[in-house]
Amino acid sequence: MSKNEDMLTRLASCAELSKKRNLMKQEIEKEASKPNNPNRNLSIDLLSDANNKLNRGEQLGLFNSYDIAKSKSFPTLLGRLPIFIPGPSGRQKEMIDDDLALVFETPFGRGRRFGPPVTCKDEEVLFALLRLSEKRLIGRSDRLPVPLESSNEWLLDNDQNLTVQITMATVGQIIEEMSLTLGGNNYKYVVDSIKRLNQISIELETRKQDMYFGESWTGGKFRIVDIQWKTYHDQGLVYCQFTPLMAKWLKEHATYYSWDIRRQLKTDNAKALHRFLSTQGKSYSNTLVYIAKVIEWYGNKSRLRPQMQSILETLRDDFSWCDFRITGNGRKTPFTLEFWRI
Repeated sequence: MSKNEDMLTRLASCAELSKKRNLMKQEIEKEASKPNNPNRNLSIDLLSDANNKLNRGEQLGLFNSYDIAKSKSFPTLLGRLPIFIPGPSGRQKEMIDDDLALVFETPFGRGRRFGPPVTCKDEEVLFALLRLSEKRLIGRSDRLPVPLESSNEWLLDNDQNLTVQITMATVGQIIEEMSLTLGGNNYKYVVDSIKRLNQISIELETRKQDMYFGESWTGGKFRIVDIQWKTYHDQGLVYCQFTPLMAKWLKEHATYYSWDIRRQLKTDNAKALHRFLSTQGKSYSNTLVYIAKVIEWYGNKSRLRPQMQSILETLRDDFSWCDFRITGNGRKTPFTLEFWRI
């Protein structure tokens, strides 16, 4: 063998050895990126245990369950109210009253949201929980997995039972449903959001004009959801029980909502406007100022028309979701949106 041939052989051998080392390094890095083996299947075990407990409860006659189709809907009324506010949570400090509640007006009266400041990002966690829900439970209020108070009496059926809708999911499943990457930051964000959602309650009052007594108000207060969770490091299980009123709305007064469109919208204002218009049927018309107030538009109102028009053009041109026209000059005649679904 000549010296040149010997050198070429050695170079080929070195190249092959280097290739093998790189492959080994990649395998080691891939293995190191996985969760520690003792906890790898913890979330699956927690979910299996929760399902077993639910089955035992049904076998003991505490409640009955039935499967439902995976939800693509959102309660219509909830979509029309400014519960989840666009922009950073800090801006809500200026919106709360002496009871630390966020005050808003409705077409039928007024309302208040109690609890921590929730934003469009928290709304997306709620959407994910709704989409992962595949079961309803029927039972006495004190026998459900999360016992309920007597304030739900008006929702009792003829057998004195209440109906709730539930979601059982791992934190990882919720993160994936939101089209986010699995990781520590997203895990913490979802768990923190779940804790905020668990504290939210809404008070609604209806205005009534009486011939003899004048204006009067009737109302009530309700929770959206009751949530229990177990978390261990980067593993966790969430049990979510939507209240009887939410279950009723989801069954009788719900609006189809496109998550595929929502997740591609870039701003909170766009997401809030899309959610609000989704609840308005085939067509809708109102002033831009009114719509901005209803969704708690975030940012400079002086550029409301071009900014809202840009969002609507995206919904029309990129998603073929709607068509629209904006009339008025913003002075003698207000800017008014004429909107219709395609």
